[in-house]
Amino acid sequence: MVLLKEARRIPDTGLVAECQSGDSTAFDEIVRRYKDRVYNVVFRFLGNHEDALDVSQEVFVRAYSSIRKFKGDAKVYTWLYSIAANLSRNRLRDSGRKGRDQGTSLEALHEAAPSVAQAASATLDTPREAAERSEMDEVLQRCLEELPDHYRMAFVLRTFEDLSYEEIADVMGCPPGTVKSRLNQARKLLRERLESLAVL
Repeated sequence: MVLLKEARRIPDTGLVAECQSGDSTAFDEIVRRYKDRVYNVVFRFLGNHEDALDVSQEVFVRAYSSIRKFKGDAKVYTWLYSIAANLSRNRLRDSGRKGRDQGTSLEALHEAAPSVAQAASATLDTPREAAERSEMDEVLQRCLEELPDHYRMAFVLRTFEDLSYEEIADVMGCPPGTVKSRLNQARKLLRERLESLAVL
């Protein structure tokens, strides 16, 4: 059994090996390392806290039940993100909606709409400016949710998690060139949508 103090020094691959040998405590450390990141990806994709919590928990249930099948071809976190992406898409399909609870941070959307992000992230002093920023966040979140799922997931993984094209390709099961194309298209669609709303 791996002690918590020891587990924090073990690399991901070592923790997986311990899990595959039957040590469930090693999986606790995997959860500790990645629960916040997995939740963040799911939340940014779904836009709803309750759904994100449910899906995030399910990600680790699925990961634990299939840990013996993990061969180490991918990094542990890209494997977890892959599970998260599939479950998130399923949640959207099953619910028939794109849930929204809170706005997406402007900084995270900087790549898609740098002029908006820069202007809106300026120091806000008055209640009116704060209200305007809240409205801007809401508009940006809606625009993000209007993206097709495969564009949105690529955008979320690149913008919020700073994954490389290769890592996103592992998560989404497509070539890096496809990832680049999807990101370019996501940014283009976001810009066009924001412009149509006279935000840019």
